[in-house]
Amino acid sequence: MTRPAAEKERETVEGPAAPAARGLDALFAERAAHGPQAIAFVDQPARESWCGRPRIAWSYGAAEPIVARLSAFFDSLGLPPAAPVAVCLPAGSEALLTLLALERAGLTPCLLPLAWPRDDLARAVEATGAVAVVTQSWIGSLKPAETFRDIAMAYYGLRFVLGFGPQTPDGVLDLDRVMIDERPILAGRGEPTPPPAEAPPEPGLVTLARREDGIVAAWRPASSWIAAASDFLAIARYRPEERILSLVAPDDLVGLVTGFVGSLLVGAPLESHGLFDGPALAAALAQEHETRLVAPGWMEPALAAAALPACVTGLVLTHAAPTRFRARTGLARPVVDVLALEPWALVSRPRGRSGQVAIRLDEGSDAGAGLLVRRDETGLLAVSGAAAAARLYTRGYVRAEDDDWRPTGYRADVFAGIVIGVA
Repeated sequence: MTRPAAEKERETVEGPAAPAARGLDALFAERAAHGPQAIAFVDQPARESWCGRPRIAWSYGAAEPIVARLSAFFDSLGLPPAAPVAVCLPAGSEALLTLLALERAGLTPCLLPLAWPRDDLARAVEATGAVAVVTQSWIGSLKPAETFRDIAMAYYGLRFVLGFGPQTPDGVLDLDRVMIDERPILAGRGEPTPPPAEAPPEPGLVTLARREDGIVAAWRPASSWIAAASDFLAIARYRPEERILSLVAPDDLVGLVTGFVGSLLVGAPLESHGLFDGPALAAALAQEHETRLVAPGWMEPALAAAALPACVTGLVLTHAAPTRFRARTGLARPVVDVLALEPWALVSRPRGRSGQVAIRLDEGSDAGAGLLVRRDETGLLAVSGAAAAARLYTRGYVRAEDDDWRPTGYRADVFAGIVIGVA
């Protein structure tokens, strides 16, 4: 039997599919072993002004020992295997190092959007059952380390608040010291966690989405992350020689797939901008390195009006449901649109020559080889397939699923086979 064309395209982008139990940290360690001098990720220019942290370009070789130190520290906390750990960080190297280190330590990262208000962050901590949180001392006018310290005082299940500096507040464990101090790592105890009686489950991540009736948390295994990114790469066709410059936070499915996971699979360097800054973006683009720009869809009119340099060879625009698609704005670059049905699935589609969004939901075709999308007579969407293999996550437990099809809770408005809006 002939395999679907999209599956073959994925293999040309990333090679043969990775083993199911292989996580993102294993892929990162492999790249570090084979190309330690290659750049893995780079911070935003001039970010000291909004978080007090220097800009660093991390090679795989330089990042690997830091991941190891952070992982050893997380392990020293004495948390149970696969325990949920909230991660609330801006786009930047700290977020990526933390995700890799938590996975290496056998813990489950739960991604909390930094932009959420305090009450929603507190609800997210309780919904996931997070026993620790990794955050930052200050980001602009926000002081998330203090916020989570206060949340921990009211929710006793949150045992550890860990933060990157500078000026980590009292009651928050300083992760900068862990990264740079050569003394032995000591935290909650001195002995490593004994291995579980059975083999640990496949590594995975938890992402969250707000709905009218509360917060939905979904656990996604590494194999599903890779399948979702492979579907996206078959459309976007990232290349190792280009830079991925992302203005989308790595705190949900679309942010990670179009950014860190996608760049890791192809070996392209990732530059993450944690806070939009026009001059910083202009400075980054002035480097004239061949660049794929990843941006939220609402920025399209501004990007179309801007004089993007020739180094920007293509754009990826992300659209988080609910959304309504506008008429074309005249972008003079190839565009890939990504519809995010958070936290369950992504649908990617290249724009045609007309420059208009042309996302289709035909089952098993345009959605991607790893994703099936079904739309009922009322417009409600359900998803299935390897790229949508996420399950509900409640207070540290992954729920069993009885049906292969996952209702997304979103309803698509379709005209002539093309999605014009999702509510």
